[in-house]
Amino acid sequence: MKAKHIFLVLFGAGILTSCNDNFLALTPQTDRNTVNFYQTAADFNNAVVGSYAALKLSGVYGTSLYWMGEVSTDNADYGVTTRQAVNVDNFQFVDRTYTSLNDIIYAAWRDHYIGISRTNAILTRIEGANIAANLKTQYKGEAQFIRALLYFDLVRLFGDVPLVTTEITSPDGASSLNRMSAEDIYKLIISDLQSAEQALPVSYGTADVGRVPQGAAKALLGKVYLTRKDWAAAAGKLKEVISSAKYQLLPKYADVFSFATPTNAEILFNVQYKSGNTGQGSNFGPVQASEGSRITGGSMRYPTADMDAAYETGDLRKSFSMRSSYIDATGQTINQRYVSKYVQFGSLAGDSDIDFPVLRYADVLLMYAEALNEVGFNPEAVMYLNQVRKRAGLADTKATDQASFRLAIEQERRVEFAFENQRWFDLVRTGRYVAVMAAKKLPVKDFNMLYLIPQREIDLNKNLKQNPGY
Repeated sequence: MKAKHIFLVLFGAGILTSCNDNFLALTPQTDRNTVNFYQTAADFNNAVVGSYAALKLSGVYGTSLYWMGEVSTDNADYGVTTRQAVNVDNFQFVDRTYTSLNDIIYAAWRDHYIGISRTNAILTRIEGANIAANLKTQYKGEAQFIRALLYFDLVRLFGDVPLVTTEITSPDGASSLNRMSAEDIYKLIISDLQSAEQALPVSYGTADVGRVPQGAAKALLGKVYLTRKDWAAAAGKLKEVISSAKYQLLPKYADVFSFATPTNAEILFNVQYKSGNTGQGSNFGPVQASEGSRITGGSMRYPTADMDAAYETGDLRKSFSMRSSYIDATGQTINQRYVSKYVQFGSLAGDSDIDFPVLRYADVLLMYAEALNEVGFNPEAVMYLNQVRKRAGLADTKATDQASFRLAIEQERRVEFAFENQRWFDLVRTGRYVAVMAAKKLPVKDFNMLYLIPQREIDLNKNLKQNPGY
């Protein structure tokens, strides 16, 4: 546990980009002159750490991806019943009727590009830097992984988006960018990840725990191939992760998320938090399951009844991931569902050590099984699905053909990755979002397979056009 905190001392101290009305906020702004900042290995290390810190912004894993990936689906709902002007943006995810002024969607666009700007500054400047070759290679690999991850989110959320690969230093340098095709965005993502997997080390020493390893680049590349429906490439890349024997399922599901062991054999990459340091702790538990500093069920986002019913009888994941009731301050039992997966209170109110999982080994196994099944239903795919089910205390799958196995994978991913921001992405990737939601009488349209472009960005850049349907 302590090892990650060595890395986290610098996690919020990298190059922090201020937000203004500039399109995409792509120009890093620091107290130091950027001309003389990117000189030493320490400078570049701080810049890389600043890129990791971007993943904690509200528009990335801080807030937006939960609303866009979970509340927009059948998994989660808004835990507030009174509609007011202050929460109109939140209720749009319940109603699935988004407006171009939605601040949650705007934050996702803005903060993903803030992270990209940080990685671009590193990649633009590091080639000419006089630092050790091994560090140069590693820092490039880390920046490329983070940039690929951020663009992967953007292209799935918004479709065609502006493609920026170099540092922008002019205040107006991004005011006339065009949206590039999703195909072009994916070319960069794949190129970045292919370079990253060659550049990144297999593992790190204790002082650098939390940095992205080679296995995470391979796993993310496998997910990209899966999203692109390149089944053979996905299976091949995911098999490399499995064959490395570097990762494994932990015996107990709950241990994967323990704040006492934030890096473990199942975690390939997570966004790390440390309570007690301003801006470095996570608020996932308090936001989803508490009021003040103790569990009371006063949740802002809670599991739906459909999510509650999605777990099979005896699934050991359910009692850890969610609860159906809580005991209030007076000792009474209140029948209200809440997310318990991230509950752990740190030294400050609304603050905890819980990290957010981005890539873990169970995901690799289920993606590999899915890719194999798309090539052709076979016993090997069944075996990998059953590994995940066995850990959950469940019997082997009853799927006996390709079609039923697809549904089995969809179901398994729903409960295995509940509240990990994957549900919307999974249903959109498989083309099932509209059908699944319609069957549950949840209002969505075909165009909801993409989110809308924030109006603020369209106002700042007339080359941007809104996604169809909005």
